Amino acid sequence: MALNTYKSVQHIAEQLVLTAGVKAISKSAALSVDVPSITDPDIAKVDVTVSGVAVGDVILVAPLVALPTNARLQGAFVTATDTITFVFGSEGGNVTGAAKTFDVVIFDRT
Repeated sequence: MALNTYKSVQHIAEQLVLTAGVKAISKSAALSVDVPSITDPDIAKVDVTVSGVAVGDVILVAPLVALPTNARLQGAFVTATDTITFVFGSEGGNVTGAAKTFDVVIFDRT
């Protein structure tokens, strides 16, 4: 199902609930994620506990602060009950790890 992004936020939310099986939409409290140290051009995964997520849920993640120099967020996925796996990569140089704060929006489909 493709979302029509020209619709209002209200209409998009209604479409998600009515046609995509979304039962609820919630936002986690600010989440601390330890961005790992990465040697260019490698990637690294970090598992973070987020209560209430389950395989089948859809998530949106956004850093609230700048990521470390050369770090790139490559994705975030619900990999198990109460677990989100963040995937980070390097772009053009090594990454020195640091804790960063993220927002997570959860579209509950389970």
